[in-house]
Amino acid sequence: MRYLYLIILVIFFSIFNSTGNLNSESLSYSENSDFEWQITFEDDFDIFDNGKWLTTYESGGRTNWANKELQWYKDENVKAENGILKITAKKESVYGNDLHGEKQFEYTSGIICSSDKFTQAYGKWEIKVKFPFRKGFWPAFWLVANQKPGLPEIDIFEYFGKKENSIASVHHWGLDYPHYSGNVYEGKGEPFYYVSGKETEGKFADEWMIWTFECYPDRLVWKLNGNTVFEATDGIPTSKMYMIANVAVKDWEENNFEVDNSEIPYVMEVDYIRVYKMTPIGN
Repeated sequence: MRYLYLIILVIFFSIFNSTGNLNSESLSYSENSDFEWQITFEDDFDIFDNGKWLTTYESGGRTNWANKELQWYKDENVKAENGILKITAKKESVYGNDLHGEKQFEYTSGIICSSDKFTQAYGKWEIKVKFPFRKGFWPAFWLVANQKPGLPEIDIFEYFGKKENSIASVHHWGLDYPHYSGNVYEGKGEPFYYVSGKETEGKFADEWMIWTFECYPDRLVWKLNGNTVFEATDGIPTSKMYMIANVAVKDWEENNFEVDNSEIPYVMEVDYIRVYKMTPIGN
C-alpha cells in the first residue's frame, strides 16, 4: 500500500507545473467536453435589483483616484428601462467627499458592483453590451478578486476612449499595485506586479456585443461574440471574484488631455449579465 500511495502521488503531481497551475500539456479543461455550464447568476435588468448590485465600489468609494479619473459615481446614473440597464455619464459639476479625499468633479457617471452580493471562483462570465465611442469615455466590464491585496483583476473588456476601432482585454496579477509601497514581499523584490493583454481591432461603437470570459484551472479565455480574442495561462485567479461594470471618464494624454463633450450624456447599455459554473455531465 505504501508503494501504491507513492505511485499515486507521483502521477498526481506530474499533472501540476511549478506554479501550481495545471499543466496544459497534460490536461486542458477548456478543451474537455466532460462538463456543462450551469447558470449561477443572471440579471436581465427588467428592474434594477439592489439585491444584486451596489452602485459604488466595494469600499463605498465613488471614483478611482489611483487612475486620476474625472467622474463621481451617482446612484441615479444607473437605471433599468425596458429590460436594458443604462449607465450614464454626464457633464455635471459635483463636490465629492470620497474615502481618499475631497475634490470638485466635472463629470458624474454610474457603476454596478457585485462585491457583497455575488462572487465566484472559476467558471464563465458573460455580458451583452453596447456603447458609443467618445474620446475620454471609458466603459468596462471587469472582475476583481475578493481578497486583499485586490489582485488579480480581469478586464473582460475596456474601451478606453482613445481609439475607436480598438478594444482591450487585460489581466493584472501580483501585488495590489500601485497601493503596495514595501520593498520585499515573500522574498520577492518590487515590482511583484504583472500585466498581460491584447487589443482587438474592429467596429465596436454602437454595436451590440457579447463578451465572455472563461476561467479554468489551467487557462483563461476571452471571447467576443463566441470567437476567442485572447488567452493566458499565467496568474490564474484561485479566489472568488466579483463583477464591476462602469463608465469612467479620463483626460488621456493621447487625446491631448481633452474629453469629447459634443455628444453627451454618454450611455452604456447592458442587455444581460450571466455567470456559469462547470458541472460534470451526468451530475
